[in-house]
Amino acid sequence: LEGLEHIHRALDLARSVGDRRCQTECLQDLCYGHLLLGQFEAATVRGEEGLREILLRTGDLRVGFTAAYNLASSLRQRGRHDRAMSYARRAMDRAQALEAADLIAGCHNLIGNILLNQSYLDEALTAYHTALGLRRSNAPESLFSIAILEENIGYCLLLKGQLSEGIERILRALELAGEVGDRRCRTECQQDLCYGYLLLERYDEALARGKLALDEALDAGYADISENCHYLLGELGTRTDDLALRDQHFERLQRLHPELPFLRDFLCSVDVTSIITLRR
Repeated sequence: LEGLEHIHRALDLARSVGDRRCQTECLQDLCYGHLLLGQFEAATVRGEEGLREILLRTGDLRVGFTAAYNLASSLRQRGRHDRAMSYARRAMDRAQALEAADLIAGCHNLIGNILLNQSYLDEALTAYHTALGLRRSNAPESLFSIAILEENIGYCLLLKGQLSEGIERILRALELAGEVGDRRCRTECQQDLCYGYLLLERYDEALARGKLALDEALDAGYADISENCHYLLGELGTRTDDLALRDQHFERLQRLHPELPFLRDFLCSVDVTSIITLRR
């Protein structure tokens, strides 16, 4: 949050002196920062504000890549998957023109995320493994990205019902994320492990992972992860007949979504694991 405040001030200064390149970089950084915090509406607003204009007017391949990539990311997390894929392809075109293996790998990961959101799980795995191959060729410089890809592969495997293999990949990602200090990846791994152990009916392990993920998400301001954890912990309460745990988390979700007045009652009556997605 403090970082976003500094970028806002830099953007104001860039506008006051007419530095268009600095404005471009600030808009991109703001979009990326909001995405990290799970603030998808704010990220998209930033995209509407300047990223499309940047993409249309810039002749700089790297600037164009970053604008297209951030637009694709924000659109994906708003559920606009066809538009997201269109911008992801534009980002890939620029990455390939730059012959930048790291950018190409990032595009494969992004395309994998979009495919996963569309439930094309086999295609998503192919994209993730392609990205992982590119990243491993540049290890150890790419350990940060490798951790994210291992986590994405693990979560995709959970969705395919390959639970033990998926959990193994996520544990590997958690270890790598700890080594490189990626707090968000660590938090997502704990969330995913909660989900995986819940599916395996290993409820004590699921509860421990879910509480760790929620504490980290609340402390870091990861709104999307904390909301996911309320769903998972509430479902754990239902399955273990811990009504206090169930009500604590489902009532929190009800307060978060006053526009859905029957949300709590609905969640008490369904298997939450059949409707939740941990990647938005």
